[in-house]
Amino acid sequence: MSEDSVTALVLARGGSVSIPKKNICHLGGEPLLTRCIRELKSAKCFSNIWVSTDDQSIAQVALSAGAQVHWRANFTATNEASSLCAVQEFLQQQKQCCVGTLCLVQCTSPFLEASYIRQGIKKIFDGIADSVFTVTRSHSLRWSEIDDYITPLNFCPSNRPSRQSWQGELCENGMFYMTSADAIVKTGLLQSGRCSAVIVDPEDSLDIDTPLDLFQAELILMARHMLSGLPPGAQCEKLKELCSVMAERAEGSGWEDSPNSEERTPDYHKLLEYGLNEKVSLKLDQIYQQGKLRHEDLDERALDALKEFPVDGALSVLKQVLDSNLEHVSNKSAYLCGVMKTYRQRKQYNDGNGSGSFNPCGSGPNEEKLRAILDRTGYTLDVTTGQRKYGGPPPNWDGPPPGPGCEVFCGKIPKELYEDELIPLFEKCGDVWDLRLMMDPLTGQNRGYAFVTFTSRSGADQAVATLDNYNIRENVALKVNVSIPNLRLFVGNIPKSKSKDEIQEEFANRTAGLVEVIIYSSPDDKKKNRGFCFLEYESHKAASLAKRRLSSGRLKVWGCEIIVDWADPQEEPDDDTMSKVKVLYVRNLTQATTEDMIKETFEQFGTVERVKKIKDYAFVHYDERDAAVKAMTSLQNSDLGGANMEISLAKPPSDKKKKEEILLKREKRLMQMLTQRGMPVPPAMMRSGGGMGGRGGRGGGGRGGGDYDYDYDYYGYGDYPGGYRDPYYEDYFRIDDFYYPPEYSHGGPPPPMGGPRYKPMPASMMYPVTITMVGTTHIIEA
Repeated sequence: MSEDSVTALVLARGGSVSIPKKNICHLGGEPLLTRCIRELKSAKCFSNIWVSTDDQSIAQVALSAGAQVHWRANFTATNEASSLCAVQEFLQQQKQCCVGTLCLVQCTSPFLEASYIRQGIKKIFDGIADSVFTVTRSHSLRWSEIDDYITPLNFCPSNRPSRQSWQGELCENGMFYMTSADAIVKTGLLQSGRCSAVIVDPEDSLDIDTPLDLFQAELILMARHMLSGLPPGAQCEKLKELCSVMAERAEGSGWEDSPNSEERTPDYHKLLEYGLNEKVSLKLDQIYQQGKLRHEDLDERALDALKEFPVDGALSVLKQVLDSNLEHVSNKSAYLCGVMKTYRQRKQYNDGNGSGSFNPCGSGPNEEKLRAILDRTGYTLDVTTGQRKYGGPPPNWDGPPPGPGCEVFCGKIPKELYEDELIPLFEKCGDVWDLRLMMDPLTGQNRGYAFVTFTSRSGADQAVATLDNYNIRENVALKVNVSIPNLRLFVGNIPKSKSKDEIQEEFANRTAGLVEVIIYSSPDDKKKNRGFCFLEYESHKAASLAKRRLSSGRLKVWGCEIIVDWADPQEEPDDDTMSKVKVLYVRNLTQATTEDMIKETFEQFGTVERVKKIKDYAFVHYDERDAAVKAMTSLQNSDLGGANMEISLAKPPSDKKKKEEILLKREKRLMQMLTQRGMPVPPAMMRSGGGMGGRGGRGGGGRGGGDYDYDYDYYGYGDYPGGYRDPYYEDYFRIDDFYYPPEYSHGGPPPPMGGPRYKPMPASMMYPVTITMVGTTHIIEA
């Protein structure tokens, strides 16, 4: 066994009788779970650190601390379920992790130390023991009840041992258990074979189970901080001082009247009662006093996020808020949450070593010019960490929002440029409905693009005509083109037995604005869908909100964990390109239909150079275009092998590199979704290519409009193909070499990877696929 196969597992369910969500209650200004994960990482012994939970807020803390999340089954998260039961369920569901040695860790042991962990790992890998767990030495004299009397258990009353002459007994404290995963599976025990122990100091063995335990832990932390480096005599005096201070606070004198106290608002005590750290509460109260925020501006979501944030990080975030211009920020809670998200991203970008402090490079717009524009137009300006939105709707607007074709994308904007320069430019083209400048919260500068919606299509057309390639700076030209909102979602992993009406009813009940459901039947069984569908919504906003809800990981459809993503855009080749195509794309073919049958059917209209069938569709190559067109017209919807063929001209791909970028970014989004759900990321997706596969054209449409959940980096500047065509089938072929993608790019597994620790990506992780729950077992149907 190699040390690379050591996995740490922290059990952290949401339910707790004594302290609600005690696994993330704060100690020393940070959640217990965060403290635990930090020590595990500092031990540098683990290839993986997992947190098994059933609670979303606990999962978020775990992910923020750098752990992976396993969503445990409900039956393992009850008060009656044992830790062993939860461990066995984890090992069953995470077989692909190849767990060698498992270290089960209790995050309510707040004084877990990396040194204890390293001692245990050494005993395992030195062959000293098969199982290692933590104990505390106890000198307690124990008695046992027998009827109405008691009898001694570990000593003789006539010869009572002295503490100095008796080593005492070893008592489990639950801090951690180490053994091999195989031993757990075979024996059903956390301790088996040759057992050894790591002896933990009594003062480190505290387990937090009640509010009093938590208070005791806070006192120990405070005392250790105060006594650090002091000689024994001075430590006694310092402890007396600490006790005096605590006594004063308990009596109510000295909490508000301490020498360092400042004048505070009544809301300060509300923050303390809510559970915020004292320093964080004080900083937030200072912001209240300066009028930047009011307590009423912050909802529970913002306060909960601030409460779970590390103290140093929270103070940095609040400093950023204090230094920011909040004049145009309408939703202060969302803005605060956005700043906290940016802090985490910045810290991750700095490999966990950054301070998370904010040093925005952008100086912002010319406030005088911007104020003049707002006063002149009566429009509003709403600022968040991700965008600056001007208008929408304009003052006194009574009609519906502008329809398709009224929005343009403006790319290649200089990073230091703001709406005070863009608005006058686009106003010359027509009446502006709104302008949304996308911002990079890490730098404070814009992200190089914006969206401008006009009240009519003529304004958008005029903007493209006059501002595309317009030099906004010397040698800096804007890119402007009409954008088409993405209204369509791809949903994979649905039961193949469900009809279109059943799918429509199910998703209409779970999301708003659903207009149409698109499914494809199996040519061999018309009663079955192919395990996926497309949902089209009335607006990008509705589609975006639906995507956010459906991909949260908390929602199952017919017992299945569905895969949700934006439908991919498709570019339509121009008429000149299509006029040269001699290849037909034929779909809706049964499994029984062979290439020879297809060739025999089609060669009556001309010479067929070759036929390539891939699953339920095929490409037919003619030597003359006229023959291809004649065959398409004559054979459309005709029967072949028991199914009606659907025939069209195959479309040459316009840009191989662009398509590969779309596939890679789609794969990246899926990896992020799997990670957020605590699901395993298939090894095949950890490589630079291949991965998720799937036929390239899962839907059509350009970039999204609206204000929600933008995925603009997915497309790149100017990549605004419009219109919908075939929402799944890939009717592209390569003109240069007639290359056909390998089988796994259409939903099957990729080639096996080398190395002993990874297995090929299972077909269940490649959509389309169906996963059905039967009891506690996942039945996977490809």
